[in-house]
Amino acid sequence: MKFHQFRTLVAMADTGSIRAAARALSISPAAATKAVRELEAEQQIALVTRSASGIAFTEAGQALLEHARAILHQMARAQEDLDRRRGQNRGTLSIGVTPWLALSFLPDAVNLFRARMPQMRLEFYEGLLNIAMPRLRDGTLDFSLGKPVQASLHAEFTQTPIMATESAVVVRKGHPLEHAQSLREFQDSEWLLNWDPASKEMIADTVFHRHGLPLPQKAHLAHSWAVAMGLLMHTDMVSIFPWPLIETRLARENLSALTLQEDVDRTMVSIIARRGVPLSAAAECFLDCLKTSVRAGATSPDSERRRLYRSLELLI
Repeated sequence: MKFHQFRTLVAMADTGSIRAAARALSISPAAATKAVRELEAEQQIALVTRSASGIAFTEAGQALLEHARAILHQMARAQEDLDRRRGQNRGTLSIGVTPWLALSFLPDAVNLFRARMPQMRLEFYEGLLNIAMPRLRDGTLDFSLGKPVQASLHAEFTQTPIMATESAVVVRKGHPLEHAQSLREFQDSEWLLNWDPASKEMIADTVFHRHGLPLPQKAHLAHSWAVAMGLLMHTDMVSIFPWPLIETRLARENLSALTLQEDVDRTMVSIIARRGVPLSAAAECFLDCLKTSVRAGATSPDSERRRLYRSLELLI
């Protein structure tokens, strides 16, 4: 298996056709076809099927494609590492972030990182862990910042806790239950969670069952914070937000965070990366910028920033 074969395979997957892949790689369609056919002949297995409507990957092709993406990403990382040792801090750092991090602490960390490594290009993916995992596997993401992974994924990913915060139940201002004092009062409410698909089980264990309460009948999922905010602002749905998100201006102006008898949820944020793949110098620099920003924000002369950062506990 050769590097140019992997590069062609990935280009075909990204563009959806042999001709488009050839254009992206600045080679002829014949050369692109030859690279894949030679790979199939070497491995004695079909990787790509061709038809008038385009190309499709076989099961074996899909499996190899995942490895090809990871290899190309690792080669790019190796080049960036050598560039850095030559004093050329160029390249791309790709990071997955959960929405509340993007809306609260991310800007300060980015500003500091840009000052330290101005030639690095940043690429962000907003998404929950189930969205980030495929990109972590194929190397599209260097790391992700979000909730810890499930125990079944520990062999595949490393996770390093970096910060934690408390959460609260939130409703729109003027909600019929805006002055509720207990979770019991929300048994018949429709919940909207900006969490992963496992959220129904998580909310059962961490929010309701530990207080001896049954799980609400309806728990919807929103994979976008913007969608969640739009629905919460204009319906009687109920949600759970981490405090840093509650402290953002948009949330403060439109939502009410309730003080209930029960503790709601403690949100942990971890650095999640592929096991066996060390973080790049740029990734380490970015994480140091994040930690520095959190520490500085907690003592900021700006009262609004202090409110935001003091709702967070730094773990490293």
